[in-house]
Amino acid sequence: MKRRVIFAGVAAIAGLLVPLAAAAPAADAGTGVGCVGSQCSVSVWQFVKLSGSVGTNGGGDTVPIDVQPPPCLWDPIGDATTGSQYIISQFGSVTQQDSLFDVYQSVQQAKKLLANPTAGTWYELPVNPNASPAGQAECAKLPLFAFVPPGQTPPMPNVPARDLAEYAYNHMFIPKPVVTTSPALKGWVNLATYVHLNTPRQVTISATLGNETVTVTARPVKTTISGSSAGTPYSDCGLKGSRYRGAPTTGAGVPPDCGVLWQAPTTDGSVTATVTWNVTWGGAGGGGTLPDVVLNGTKGGLRVAEIQSVNGNGPQQ
Repeated sequence: MKRRVIFAGVAAIAGLLVPLAAAAPAADAGTGVGCVGSQCSVSVWQFVKLSGSVGTNGGGDTVPIDVQPPPCLWDPIGDATTGSQYIISQFGSVTQQDSLFDVYQSVQQAKKLLANPTAGTWYELPVNPNASPAGQAECAKLPLFAFVPPGQTPPMPNVPARDLAEYAYNHMFIPKPVVTTSPALKGWVNLATYVHLNTPRQVTISATLGNETVTVTARPVKTTISGSSAGTPYSDCGLKGSRYRGAPTTGAGVPPDCGVLWQAPTTDGSVTATVTWNVTWGGAGGGGTLPDVVLNGTKGGLRVAEIQSVNGNGPQQ
């Protein structure tokens, strides 16, 4: 018996960077099932359980990385009655001696379910034609059919830990930097404006498929300050930006550690913080690095005025 290989439209698209249901010609957006004609399939990624900082990097500023196509596709073929009837009609004459991929055992289970139906769904597990040879070999180790009770998942192939880590990376939320300044709304020519940030020490996301779990960790490693043309930026920033809080205490012409020293007046000054995150992953299947994530946050609308001395009373606009 030859393991059936099906093409299910975008189910086999390299990387599967979008939910299958979102790209298939006909699909129920709420199920994660994609259909082409009368054939439907579910990607293995639909069965991954994510925990931790789940979302999209910085609200979508970063480009997802390609994830390798999964080795198997899951083709729902019916419930305890309709799915069992299909299996028996196709393979009812298969003997135990001639059976591959546990088809004989599935036929016996289908007969029992026809006699006493229970809640659940039959899945056929065809090989993904776009998977690597090693991935297809992993899929071929699984039974061709699986009856899955509600709330459970079909048998899972051994997916490379790196692939699972890349999937988690694509679904990780890292917050954009929120920039606040001292002074908050107004600056002065030749005086420093200090930048403060909300950067966390790290964020993590874990992805579990079957018995395998990997964890992806992002840590901020560099903050770079830039500003509008009216100011000169300085980037000796800590995790939270400047070491100094409150109003600036340095004198005229003294730059901030993290912020901008204004060189000219403006009615719309801005300060941007760019935070670079290093990303690593680890699990029982190994560990390594993933692409850095670079996110920006901007504080705009700053008014910068000239300093004028009026009878020695200090800055005046």
